[in-house]
Amino acid sequence: MSSVSRILAATRLSLSASARAYTTAASKAPNASTEGYYKVTQTRSLIGVPKSTIKVLKSLGLGRKIGRPVFQPHEPSAAGKILKVKELVKVENMVGPIPPEGFQRTRATKGYKVVGKMF
Repeated sequence: MSSVSRILAATRLSLSASARAYTTAASKAPNASTEGYYKVTQTRSLIGVPKSTIKVLKSLGLGRKIGRPVFQPHEPSAAGKILKVKELVKVENMVGPIPPEGFQRTRATKGYKVVGKMF
């Protein structure tokens, strides 16, 4: 057995042992992902920002209006996206359920009402 194959075999053993330790530790940890939310508010414009950053901001649900909050659960994927666009957003940590105003859209009324069909 060559020295390279011995190193690879030792690396595989250590990786599988650490992966096992991680899965057992993660399964024993309490479920903290459903206990709270990040309140993410866009504070800066997207002008001059790279396209990859704009895509991350869109995946968070932002990018249309500055100042409109979006609620993201406490998850590693949301935290990574927030870190990617940290210069463009303001983040607040919220505990408990999402407030009812979090689901309302800030859209103006149409100004007219359809009464019936013409034909």
